[in-house]
Amino acid sequence: MHPPVTNPPTAPVPCTAPSPFFAKNPTFYNTLSTVTGGTQSNGNMSYNSLQAVLQKTMSRGLQYQVSYTYSKCMSDSTGYYGAWNNASSASAYWQNVYDPKAEWAPCYYDATHVISAYAIYELPFGKGKKFGGDNKAINAVIGGWQVSPIISWRTGWPLPIFGADESGTFGRGPRADCLSLPSTGTTPINQTQFPDTGGIQWFTNNNNFVNPSVGTFGTCAPQLAGLRTPHYSDIDLGLQKNFQMTERFRLQFRTDFINAFNHVQLNVPGTGIGANMGQITGAQPPRNIQLALKLYY
Repeated sequence: MHPPVTNPPTAPVPCTAPSPFFAKNPTFYNTLSTVTGGTQSNGNMSYNSLQAVLQKTMSRGLQYQVSYTYSKCMSDSTGYYGAWNNASSASAYWQNVYDPKAEWAPCYYDATHVISAYAIYELPFGKGKKFGGDNKAINAVIGGWQVSPIISWRTGWPLPIFGADESGTFGRGPRADCLSLPSTGTTPINQTQFPDTGGIQWFTNNNNFVNPSVGTFGTCAPQLAGLRTPHYSDIDLGLQKNFQMTERFRLQFRTDFINAFNHVQLNVPGTGIGANMGQITGAQPPRNIQLALKLYY
């Protein structure tokens, strides 16, 4: 009796590397080219805050309110509207769809401290007020005026750091490797080196950020809590005067100063690895003055 004939063992078929969206998968790449997608209507968010309000109701011509919020917002999804409408936002797509925990980071709109305040003050001059009520000249010139400032201040938003896609997955949200965090400051840009742009160097990449190694994903979080945009501060001011023409008719003149003191509101710095990284070369619009005349009857 001869033993049954068996086929010699064969080498195992090599596995193709797992890859999000099948992108660059050697089994499909030559046929399908790029297959992308990989999104779902899902996300997690955590928000905690301490809020305090100091308020004074109208009395003796003065009313005001001061609000303060200390908060922390965390999420694993920027969302389409965040990514498309905010320059400081990370990509709407996860870098690695198999690792959602790596997307847990501060929300792109996370501001640790927020202070807002407003006031309405009626100047004590003119008819019915403490001073000059019987003086027609005083009443005509400085009587009936009301001042209403609005003050806004908040800390900066966390920044994303984008890098090259070295993962081999055609990932749509590639990030850099974070080795450390740079310091920030308003250093003027070298005009000799950058003659066509003004602005400041908000942070300098001294090997703090590098592109990932081939075959890996970037280690930076989608938004870095320790690297933020410049803080925001603004004062708007409204002035108005009422002219009581008759018992029924009242004319109101009003002027509004948006960004009354013309404070520079810096834009978001460059967040991609390259020559423009960390540079801010633009700002929000300057002071805007609006005038209005209303007739009440």
